[in-house]
Order: sequence, then structure tokens, then C-alpha cells
Amino acid sequence: MKIGSFAKHFNVSVDTIRYYIELGLLVPEKKGAQFHMNQSCLDDMELILELKILQFSLKEIQQFLSYKRLTINIDIGYYKKLLLEKKNHFLEEKKELDRFIRLVDNKLQSLDNQPPVPCSSIGVPISFVPFFYCPYCNIPLTISDASILNSTISEAKLTCSCGYFTSIQNGIIITSNLEESPYCILNDETMKEFNPNFVSLREKGDQWIIKLLKEQNLSNKVVIETNIDIAVSLPKYISSLDLDTFYIFCGLSLTMIKKLRNFIERINPKLRVIYIQNTDYILPLKPGSIDVIIDSITTNEICSYKNVFPITLLQNYINQDTKVIGNYLYYHEGATSLLNFRTLYPNSHQHVLYPNYLEYNLEKEGLKIQYKTVIGSTDNPGIFLDYHEQGEKVNLLGYIAEHII
Repeated sequence: MKIGSFAKHFNVSVDTIRYYIELGLLVPEKKGAQFHMNQSCLDDMELILELKILQFSLKEIQQFLSYKRLTINIDIGYYKKLLLEKKNHFLEEKKELDRFIRLVDNKLQSLDNQPPVPCSSIGVPISFVPFFYCPYCNIPLTISDASILNSTISEAKLTCSCGYFTSIQNGIIITSNLEESPYCILNDETMKEFNPNFVSLREKGDQWIIKLLKEQNLSNKVVIETNIDIAVSLPKYISSLDLDTFYIFCGLSLTMIKKLRNFIERINPKLRVIYIQNTDYILPLKPGSIDVIIDSITTNEICSYKNVFPITLLQNYINQDTKVIGNYLYYHEGATSLLNFRTLYPNSHQHVLYPNYLEYNLEKEGLKIQYKTVIGSTDNPGIFLDYHEQGEKVNLLGYIAEHII
């Protein structure tokens, strides 16, 4: 039988048969340049397939066939010995699998038994009310129909005589004029688009941000982190953050905001946190009220879709002592990835992802980088950075900026 017919007979590829011949599992006759598969090959192939079904490795099958060939025939005692060894091996694996299943079950049970987040702690702290201002008139908003429990506001209407309206629903500030966001939402599918190397790089960047944040005097200050739908740094370190600081988290996805709130309430329920659903950066906040802005590669994300620098959008809310602490992705001049980016994102802010983009635009807003460091780089960030050119390096910069004196 020719090798092609032989492969078809056993429903395998010709390459598989050739590989088995190379390993010595099959020993066909050779007629000229072609192999002829004889009865011995048929018998051996049936045995190979049988042993493979029983989870024998090719190396184990090699040893078994060698024994068979040396002893002319299969010794039943030897065959039984191999099968018993394989059975015992499976039993040991089963014990381990059963142990792992018990561990997983215990973990699932412990997660199910976690106490629910007390509803009384969910809401906007009353102490934050003085910060509610109309973003157009820059005057305090009028609060009505408020539901207050345990010094937090869970429901309320916030209005201005100019017609501006926002509300607090289930403890979350919902701004008016919500638009469909172009930004990606971090979910199970999106997470698959990040390469582990890039995730590790981001984690180093987040740790760098938290280290610098802890060095600041945050007593009675306001810290804001926007665009939490795809990148957020603070919550992972929430247990170590100051209790006398206001933390504001903004994002489009109500689902993401609720997930974030549940996490924070579970880890550090005493933290003073304000959650805002918003897409346009027009926030119901007092002018000059923000003391620290956290940039979790927010600049990169926002500037991909908007022809504007994010700090420009927040300019009304910063003061003379405001600091920006964050991370920024960039490529070196001449990188093909930069050309790819401009093609894919024609409406992006000019020169985003360039090395000098951040410093130039911060200075236009009256801010200067006081300290910066290259946290690291990777040549394989994953398909989330759809503009990335294979083989090039994307770099992560850590920086802190303050007002120019």
C-alpha cells in the first residue's frame, strides 16, 4: 500500500505517517524512492492508534514497539504491566485533579459567602456638596429631592437657573448630554487584546503613580481619575489611600462604574469617593477644585479620538497648585507605528504618541514636567494597540507636572 492510501485508511495526514517513519514507529519497505506500507505497518499503526487513545506518549509507544519487535510478539504480561502503570498514573492525576477541584470549590464558596456591600455607605458624601457648581455659570448648584442616609446622598436633582441639570442616581452622579463614547470598554473580550508583557508594563506604571501620589500632602484635597472605562490606577491600591481625601472617578460605562464602586466599598468603605458618569469632561464641579489629576494613559486614549488635549478640557477645574501624575505611551521619531496611528485615527490630536507631545501640550496649559522617567518598553503590546508595528518598541513614560511659577 502506498503512503497516501495508508494515511487515508487511518484518517491521518501523510505528514503524520512520515513523522512516524522518522521516529521508527513504522518500518515500511522502500521500493526505489517510495515507501510501501506492508502488513506489519498496518498492525503497528493499529497498535499506535490504540495506545494513543490510552494516552501513551510517542516515546512510550516507541519503547513498547521496540519490545514487541525484539520479542517477536506481544508479551501479554508486559502489556498488562504497561497498562497498569498507565492506570495508576491516571489515578494519581485524578487525585490531584480532585484536590484542585476542591480548592476551586472552596474559593468559589468563599466568594459567594462574602458579605454584601452595605447600601448605607453608597452615596455622595454630604461634605462634597460645596463642590457642586454649574460648569457654565460657575455658581453653586441647587439641590432638590435629595435622599440622605448616613451622611451620603443616594438620590438628588442638581439644577442651575441657566437650565443646566444633573442628577444623583443610586449614589452616582449622572451628567446631562451623555454621548455615545468612542472609547473601548474594558471587558472580558477587550482584556484578551492586551499582551501580558504590556499588562506588566502598565502595572509598573501604576505602581510608580501610587508611589508619587503617596508622597503628596493629600489632606482635604480632591484627586480625579477620568476615563476609567479602559484604564484606572487608583482602585488597585485603594486600601492604602488617605481617608481625608476626595477621590473622583469618571467614566461612560455605568456597568464599569458600579463594578468599581462595589470593589472600593468592599476594600475601603470609609473612603470618600465620588462617581461621575460623563463623556464630555463638562463636570458639575467648582472651579479650581481639583488638586491632583491621575493620567492612567488617559492622554493617549482621549487624544486618539478627540482633537484636544485632556488637560485643556479640565482647565476650569484646576488651580495654581494642581499636579498631574501619570503615564504616557510614546514611540521614537520615525516609527512606522506613528504613521499607522495617523491612518487609523485621522481625528486624533496632532502628534500624540510622539516623544515631545506631552511636555509641549502641558506647557501650553501652564504646566511643566518636574520629573519624568522611562518606566519600560515592550515590542509586543497586543492587538489593543492596533496601530503598533511588529518589532517596534512602545515606551511608557512616568511623569509629574506642576504649574509653571
